[in-house]
Amino acid sequence: MQSIVSPQNWTACRYEQGPFRAFISFGADPALIEKNQYLYFVTVTEGEEREIHQEEFTSLSEACKTLNMRYKSWTFVDQAAPKSGCSTCVAH
Repeated sequence: MQSIVSPQNWTACRYEQGPFRAFISFGADPALIEKNQYLYFVTVTEGEEREIHQEEFTSLSEACKTLNMRYKSWTFVDQAAPKSGCSTCVAH
């Protein structure tokens, strides 16, 4: 299993440390859309909603590199990875 955020898995992976989450989100600037360019944001939140920090990149590769360098000591979470447990339980 890959334990870094990459251009192939960035939509489903993040880093966590206590209540903090570090991940890449996607955005756009109207001036850049005309040039077929998009924005990627390295974002840190506290919980689901409280944004602590955000940095903008025009390259997904650079956003991944920055995220991995800064937060590699945090717990890597792959939300697309198969979950363990009973798949037939009515409680799930």
